[in-house]
Amino acid sequence: MAYQTMTAATLRSTVRDITDLDAEDLSDSLLNLYIRDGYYRILDLENRWTFLETSFTFSTVANQRAYTIADFTADPISSVVSITDANGIGKRLEMVGYDTAEETYLGTYDTKGDPLFYAVWQGKIHLFPKPDNVRTLTARGYREPIDWATSGGAVDASPNLHFALVYYACSRIYQGLEDSAMADVYKRSFDEGVTLARNSIVKPTSHAYTVLSAGRTKGRPTYKGWTATLGRNFDWSQY
Repeated sequence: MAYQTMTAATLRSTVRDITDLDAEDLSDSLLNLYIRDGYYRILDLENRWTFLETSFTFSTVANQRAYTIADFTADPISSVVSITDANGIGKRLEMVGYDTAEETYLGTYDTKGDPLFYAVWQGKIHLFPKPDNVRTLTARGYREPIDWATSGGAVDASPNLHFALVYYACSRIYQGLEDSAMADVYKRSFDEGVTLARNSIVKPTSHAYTVLSAGRTKGRPTYKGWTATLGRNFDWSQY
C-alpha cells in the first residue's frame, strides 16, 4: 500500500485528534511552527535528499563566464553537483573551488575554449575556461524546499517522512504541557520514524552502491575485468 501524503491541514488535524486539543487550545500558527521545526530537523539530516533532486539546461554565450542560475530554472537551487557537455564525444565538467579557478584563469592565462571546470559563486555558474562558442550544458543539483506549510500543498518530502511530523508536533505540545513522559514517547517515535524512512530513501536500488564493481554475481563480467583486457589482444608489433 502506498504511503499517504499529508498537507499542513491534515497534519494539524491528526495532531489535534491525538492530543484532543482544538483550535482554541492550540492555534494553527503555533502548530505550524512545531511542524516546520520538525521538517527543518529532517532536512538537516542529509545534504542530498532525493526528493529535492532537480536538473536544468542552459546555453553558453561566447566569451561569457558567469550564468545566473535563476535565469534557467524556477526552482531556487541550493547546490549544483554536476554539469555535462554532450557536444562532440561529450564530457563532464569538473567542479572546483571558485578561488582556485580564479587564481588559475587570470590575465593572459584567461583564454577561451571548451569549458572544463565550473564553480558556483553568488548564485551563478562560472565556466573555466570561458566558452568560445554556443553550446548546451545540462546541470544536475538540489533545490530548496518549497514553503508547503504556507501554500497548503503536500509536505515537500517523501511520503514516508510525512507522519513523523505528527509525532514531533505532539512531542512539542506535551513538552509545553510539562508532560515529559509523553513528550519523550513521541520524540522517540519521531526519531525512529525518520530513521526508518531515511534508511529506505537513501538505500541504493541494488545491493552495491557502485554498479560497475567487482562485487556482482560471480562469473559476470565486471568493469575492472573489462579494463584489464583492454589492449591485451592488440597487435603492438606494428608500432
